[in-house]
Amino acid sequence: MSAAFESHEIRRALRLPQGPDSRRYTGVAIDSREVEPGSLFVALRGAKVHGADYLEQATQRGAIGAIVPADRELPDLGAEWFPVPDTLRALGDLARFVRRRSGARVIGITGSSAKTTVKEMLAAALSEAARTWATPGNLNSLTGLPLAILRADSEASYWVLEMGSSAPGEIARLAAIAVPDDAVVTTVGAAHLEGFGNVEGVLREKLALIRIAQGAGRVVVGEQPPELASAARQIRDDVVVAGLEQEADYHPDRYEIGAESLSFERSGVDYRMHVGGEHHLRDALLAAAMAELLGVAPDAVARGLGTFRPLGMRGALVRAGSLTIVADCYNANPESFEAAIRYCETAFPGRPRSAVVASMLELGATSAEAHRTVARRLLGAGFDRIFALGEFRDAFEETANGGSRVAPVDTVSDAVARITADVKQGEVVLVKGSRGERLERVVEGLVERHGRSDD
Repeated sequence: MSAAFESHEIRRALRLPQGPDSRRYTGVAIDSREVEPGSLFVALRGAKVHGADYLEQATQRGAIGAIVPADRELPDLGAEWFPVPDTLRALGDLARFVRRRSGARVIGITGSSAKTTVKEMLAAALSEAARTWATPGNLNSLTGLPLAILRADSEASYWVLEMGSSAPGEIARLAAIAVPDDAVVTTVGAAHLEGFGNVEGVLREKLALIRIAQGAGRVVVGEQPPELASAARQIRDDVVVAGLEQEADYHPDRYEIGAESLSFERSGVDYRMHVGGEHHLRDALLAAAMAELLGVAPDAVARGLGTFRPLGMRGALVRAGSLTIVADCYNANPESFEAAIRYCETAFPGRPRSAVVASMLELGATSAEAHRTVARRLLGAGFDRIFALGEFRDAFEETANGGSRVAPVDTVSDAVARITADVKQGEVVLVKGSRGERLERVVEGLVERHGRSDD
């Protein structure tokens, strides 16, 4: 059941004077097209339009009130207005009010990559012990996280909330909204460097979650890079490091990794999952460590992890005829590219391999060198053909040793046409780039041409 409010609660959350009106709101919307009867509409400023220009449409669809800019002249629509200086901040303040009145234990998850995967794994593990709710998809921004909280299951014992950031200070603001009891930092790498400048800036940003987490709560971090664990321990000496190395606080006694499955054993308990690759094993260790620290029995954690399946095209395997597509179209930085390349190398020995790669976005001044580094890695990994879009076109030209294996393409449509025409029987195809590049269309094109054969 999502959050519902009375007028006086909204005013208290937004630090507004109490008014004579008393209405009950049954939901929150920021898009006038998604308003349902009884909703509170939040008029946010967008890149091109302002939500305050759509108040009439919102009320026509059933909004009975709206959070609006204090400096706008408002129409007489019979709605209740909540005027504030900053509607985005007000959205967060309202979510914070809901979180504060909730009895759920909140686990915040951040990191340069694998946030969504670890979130889904942890939710699966916790669900074996108690009712659990997790951020839908990747609603992890200053807009998305508040909406996630406002739509959260009010009867759940655990909320697992994903937190993303592209500029300094955002994690601190998100944590102030979510007020996490516990924190997970997956990894730190070269992501969103346009905002952070360098990896050290990313590290500082992600550590804000640990600083704000409750003192009595649990903190788990990944073992890569080593600077993450050492910096986290300067904040909290009870940080638990999860990883494959024996030096990690939470590590497997043994493990096996296949193309489509993995398993590990710890203290006599077997954990088996229907995903492959070392990156998924590292993610599973983070989730298992936190779940067990929260008191979930290891055998229950193992059952929960066994139900996990990749969400969307985040490192998912898609079968199309005889092809195996590694669909990784939601996140791209040098670290996640390395994980995907290593997976293709180790999971499919002897099979022909191709790649369709598009830009890693928001890397700032490091972007050109980062793309050249990944380009060299792709060439060294033995991909038979590489279809390069965006910044990878220049990157491969500058490496000057791709030869006939590299095919520059101008658009995603061109890439779809080329690879669907040239693909070989039994081939493994890596499709990877930032979400803004929309490489899921390559996966869709291959499936349309060859037919889906997952089941």
